[in-house]
Amino acid sequence: MIYTRLGDNGETMDLTGAKIPKSSAVIHLIGVIDELDTHLGLVKAMLSHVDAWQYSWRTACAFIEKIQKNLMKLMSHVSDSKNEKYFLSENDVAVLEKEIDTLAKNIPNLTSFAIPGKNIIEAQIQLARAVARRAERYFFGVNQKLPMCNAAGNYLNRLSDYLFALSQQESLVNVNFINQITGV
Repeated sequence: MIYTRLGDNGETMDLTGAKIPKSSAVIHLIGVIDELDTHLGLVKAMLSHVDAWQYSWRTACAFIEKIQKNLMKLMSHVSDSKNEKYFLSENDVAVLEKEIDTLAKNIPNLTSFAIPGKNIIEAQIQLARAVARRAERYFFGVNQKLPMCNAAGNYLNRLSDYLFALSQQESLVNVNFINQITGV
């Protein structure tokens, strides 16, 4: 059965079995991370439909799926903050940093703010980045009252950086591809 009616009174249970109000900061944080996961799913779906000539997008889709799995783990961590099996590690952060560095090699230095909307995929990645920033803010708010592993906050911070770098690469690849086709 999909519905249980257990949440009809405005409460839900965390992974420890404790009842908590759906209006709590913990549930809001889990909801924002879930929203971020969904935005990343849309990015992944959009990138997977880009023409096969662009091999790097297949790599990006696989990497985004790893991120989504880490976000599931993070939601579990928020729901059961003491259970170490849900902790993100500094290695998870390092993997993001390595991917950011790889993407950054192809991106020119910015001299002004990046305005989203160069193409639909870049704009969607930027939307996911903004939700990652919101998740990070909520995380640190919850973390003040319910301490969680340090790597989780670092991971969310790097995730928004990764998404920014990915959006800039998408923008460049798309523009370069269009220029090749049109001869501009």
